[in-house]
Amino acid sequence: MVRSSYLFLLPYLLLVGAFGIVPAIYALIISVSGPEGGFAGFDAYVQTFEDFRYVDAFVNIAIYAVFFIGPSMIVSIGIALLLQGRSSRVGSGFRFAYYLPQAMVGAAGVVAWIFMLNPATSPVGGLLNALGMENIFQVLRPAAVPPILAMIAVWTSANAILLMYAALTSIPSEILEAARIDGAGAWTTAFHIKLPMLRKWIGYTLILNIAAATQLFVEPQILASATGGAIGDNFAPLQLTYTFAYTYGNFPAAAALSVQLLAIAGILAAVVLRKTNMFRVEI
Repeated sequence: MVRSSYLFLLPYLLLVGAFGIVPAIYALIISVSGPEGGFAGFDAYVQTFEDFRYVDAFVNIAIYAVFFIGPSMIVSIGIALLLQGRSSRVGSGFRFAYYLPQAMVGAAGVVAWIFMLNPATSPVGGLLNALGMENIFQVLRPAAVPPILAMIAVWTSANAILLMYAALTSIPSEILEAARIDGAGAWTTAFHIKLPMLRKWIGYTLILNIAAATQLFVEPQILASATGGAIGDNFAPLQLTYTFAYTYGNFPAAAALSVQLLAIAGILAAVVLRKTNMFRVEI
């Protein structure tokens, strides 16, 4: 039994090693190397810290994470709770409707939102005009870009909705029936029974959202291209990494910035794992 479980786990471990651990080790080696090779210590890290775009890039993704992670979790858990207990036909119909935006994720979703945010082409252009925005440059002003990017991300949170719904359906019906007999209402059952039993799935979704926030690249890159660079080409740390690597040819600095992003995501994921006890075996 144990041997067969390792055989099932082996393909995953091979992929993690080939596309996760090995690239991370390679990036770490490059980050402490000089432009011409050889050991250069932490020079590349110091160079990234001193770059005038460094702080702004991390502040941008921090604001983005605040507007994305919290609302995304609330929306996914809330909709899953509303769908649970509905008839099979009604639940399937709404799950399909909520999943439709997921078909336009990434670059395709950003292009669609560019039309939505442009007062000249948006179906809510009248509302945008009433708010004093007559062109897309006024909509995508620097302070509004992180919340707008977060709104695009929350709009495509269907995977989290389906995950939470599947987790809710795995709760034994006997527990819910016992709560109902004891007089627990819908709110009491949700807050004191369902949400605690979703703890591990909430933690898993949080880790995925943290990873998505630190890897923000495609969306601001396309918005920058579509608006003639109005929001800048170094809005997010990964964009700055791209600039270091392919504009300046400074691969040690690019690797150093990548290692920093990995460390931030890893630390936050470790905090979530500790707080949610995701790997605790329940007997």
